[in-house]
Amino acid sequence: MKHKFLIAGATAAALALTLSACGSSSSTSGSGGGTIASKLIMGGPPEFKTRVDGLPGLAKNYGVSFGKYTVTDTGGPVTVNALKNGQVDAADLFTTDPSIAANGFVILTDPKANFAAQNILPIINKAKATAGVTSTLNALSAKLDTAGLGALMVKVVTDKQDTDAVAKGWLSDQGLATTGTAASGVKLTIGSANFPENALLAQIYGEALKDQGATIKYKLNIGSREKYVPALKDGTVDLMPEYNGSILQYLDPHASATAPDAVLAALQKVLPSNLIVLNQSSAADSDAIVVTKATAAKYHLTSIADLAKK
Repeated sequence: MKHKFLIAGATAAALALTLSACGSSSSTSGSGGGTIASKLIMGGPPEFKTRVDGLPGLAKNYGVSFGKYTVTDTGGPVTVNALKNGQVDAADLFTTDPSIAANGFVILTDPKANFAAQNILPIINKAKATAGVTSTLNALSAKLDTAGLGALMVKVVTDKQDTDAVAKGWLSDQGLATTGTAASGVKLTIGSANFPENALLAQIYGEALKDQGATIKYKLNIGSREKYVPALKDGTVDLMPEYNGSILQYLDPHASATAPDAVLAALQKVLPSNLIVLNQSSAADSDAIVVTKATAAKYHLTSIADLAKK
């Protein structure tokens, strides 16, 4: 198809500047001429080009190879705007992103489980995982689910509510905003990656632990795993919200587990010696290939496998 780049001048210029600031670059994804994917431009973070479950995984598991790949950001506003405005035809977004529902985007199903389970869990310095800290965080994980997390993200991202207030409200709604001494005397520095959901989860952890007497410092929006995993290893950061599949693939690029329990078991074997993970929640925020409703209708797309059709 002829890709639609006919965006009004000011909008195009603004978006081009945004993409440029984010380090945008385009590259040919590979072969696959004659397929639906070969006619489309895919957008996502730079590491998606080489990740096991990124472009290589899509090619291996589905025979999907896009005509071009454009670097945007990690499931953020640059990616969303590029998809909305037609600069890319498909994008790597996270399943709890409120912009998917807000824009009527379509998530393509992943029947071959290219994307591993991404259940949310705390990764913590073993020395700080006292019985009280562990029980507090495990209680959170037992209450956290995907639908609830999605609703919280609407408040933070769409409604622009204060993240800490949203965290406190959720704890109260779940009956977890109780005052106690279970974590009394423990000092923790809690970090987060540089996207809103992870920062929200970090503040949920922190507020719950403060209620139990812990002394909390935050280092929010640290960046990618290349930055915060070393901080966890050297003790600069004690606790982070993580996604089991992503951290497993970061620590072991050859990991093949995809089901939640299998991913957790594999992760526990490759963690640095000073770190442990606590109970994983049912809440999962996995990568997804997302297209607009118009693109889905034009090419009859419901599954990633459909992209490989002629």
